Amino acid sequence: MEVIKIIGQVCPNSTNEIIYTVPTDKGCVISYINICNRDVYDGEVSIQIGSSENIDNQPEITWMESGMIVYSKCSAQRLKGVTLAQGDIVKVTSSTEFITFVLFGSEFDQTFEYP
Repeated sequence: MEVIKIIGQVCPNSTNEIIYTVPTDKGCVISYINICNRDVYDGEVSIQIGSSENIDNQPEITWMESGMIVYSKCSAQRLKGVTLAQGDIVKVTSSTEFITFVLFGSEFDQTFEYP
C-alpha cells in the first residue's frame, strides 16, 4: 500500500545535504518538496537528484533547481511527480541555515531494475 508521507526533512546550513535515499527494493514518487525560508533575508537553494553512486560526478546528476531564490519569510514547492528508483537520492543546498526542506512522497515495492 502506498501512503503519502514525509520521506525527508533537513535544514542544510549552507552545505550539500542528502535529504532522502530510496531504500533497497523500493521506488518512490515525490509528491513535492516544500522549501521554507524562515530568514529576514532572501536565500538561494539548489536541488539535485541522481544515483547515490554518481551524485558527486557532475555529468551523472540532474539539477532540478540551481540558484533558485526563495524570498524572505516565503515558501516554494518543487519536484512534483518525480519518480525515483532504489538507490536514487535527493540532495539539497542552501545559502543560509534558515531554509528548511521537507520532502513528501510515496514509496512502493520495486519489482524490477531500471537499466
